[in-house]
Amino acid sequence: MKHFYAASTTLVLLIAACMGSSHAKLPSEIAKSLRASGVPESAMALYIREVGREQPLVEHRAFQAMNPASTMKIVTTLVALDVLSPAYQWKTEFATVAPLQGDVLNGALSIRGSGDPKFTWEHLDVAVKELRRQGIREIRGDLLLDRSRFAPATYDAAAFDGQPLRPYNAPPDALLFNFKSTGFKFSPQSSGDVIITTDGPAPDGLVIDNKLRTVPGACGDWRTRIGPNFELAMLPPSVGVSAPLRASFTGVYPNECGDREWYVSLFDHSSLLAGTFARMWRDAGGVWVGAVREGVAAKGARVLYTHVSAPLSTMVTDINKFSNNVMARQLLISFDAQLMESPGRADRGGRAMREWAKLRGFDVPELVVENGSGLSRKERISAKGMAKFLEYGLTAPFAADFVKSLPIAATDGTLTRRFLEKAASGNAYLKTGTLTGVKALAGYLQLPNSSRRFIFVAMVNHTNADAAVVAIDRAVDWVYQSVK
Repeated sequence: MKHFYAASTTLVLLIAACMGSSHAKLPSEIAKSLRASGVPESAMALYIREVGREQPLVEHRAFQAMNPASTMKIVTTLVALDVLSPAYQWKTEFATVAPLQGDVLNGALSIRGSGDPKFTWEHLDVAVKELRRQGIREIRGDLLLDRSRFAPATYDAAAFDGQPLRPYNAPPDALLFNFKSTGFKFSPQSSGDVIITTDGPAPDGLVIDNKLRTVPGACGDWRTRIGPNFELAMLPPSVGVSAPLRASFTGVYPNECGDREWYVSLFDHSSLLAGTFARMWRDAGGVWVGAVREGVAAKGARVLYTHVSAPLSTMVTDINKFSNNVMARQLLISFDAQLMESPGRADRGGRAMREWAKLRGFDVPELVVENGSGLSRKERISAKGMAKFLEYGLTAPFAADFVKSLPIAATDGTLTRRFLEKAASGNAYLKTGTLTGVKALAGYLQLPNSSRRFIFVAMVNHTNADAAVVAIDRAVDWVYQSVK
């Protein structure tokens, strides 16, 4: 932040002539659709403006702070692209100060994280094979996990909705591994059995108790029918990875389901990484005599292998198109660590966003950021505030990377099946947002066969918000039908 706040950049907005008076009230067809959903107009904020023009087409409650749900990822990814640059990459280092005597590493091996949002078992497998290629067969020491890039913080995965096993509730971590999730694959057999495997090597410490049998019939709510039970005896980092964590499946599996996958956030961060490393190291012919513990890698440790992540420009596509919460949380803390030149913190990252906006030429005093993903009951921004970020997204040097990261209507990501056979199909770049009581949609509407583009922001905060999706989509249709 020392360098970031030392210099400011002035955002130049290209403003053309006014295009007429704006709708302070909702256009009648949108208002009618909203009423039909059982949602009052006072629960909706809507802002629509053509890029390059000052006067909006619609400005309904646009200055009211609203819960934006996952459209908050627009803010987080834009700031991250600007602060870190699209080419930014995270490094995960495997290092040691221990001597290598023959094929034995006599001391600890450290894994030092920097907040990589997408360090997976495939990347760990490459690291293990490289260490073996270097001649290391036995590690006679501990596995030291260095997560000091992020400041220590307490997270309750059940706090948001009481569903701690769901991967979208996974907390951030400087050594986030495999999105803190374990994938189970279910394959029905003609014998009536169901084969259960894991996505990637099963970590040491995982015991699968499989008593599933197939039954005829539709798939339906198959996860409930398989009778899952997870014994969450988390493994303290100091005792290694030998204590079992049992995943039991004792129900029935409908044949019509075919092959299915289910990702569950079972292990804590340390146990998942250490358990998978232990399994991979053994499978590669290695021996590990030690425990897993947390700490800071020794200064001057020699780096044996470095995994370099995909660039940020690729990461933001994963985050926005598929609305990945934990990846967005990783971004928030990563750019705070970069700005402050100290261990990253989510609370500081929110303040940095507001300061960043001021330095870019606009103010968003209503902005409240808890974790940067939108999976929050506290986060707030106005429709006009969101539009300011979207305006910057079109004028920034990384505009192409940002715009292409958004889901395309009726084409990909969270909009794959939305706006089918509509004018928006293939022409609208929009981030979705969904929570209980919240529906949001924000991004850009491109007119077909035209260079004209509109900024679009819609947010509904109401108990009947799910029903208001029709009205939000009607607002998108209204632009394509009304603008000449």
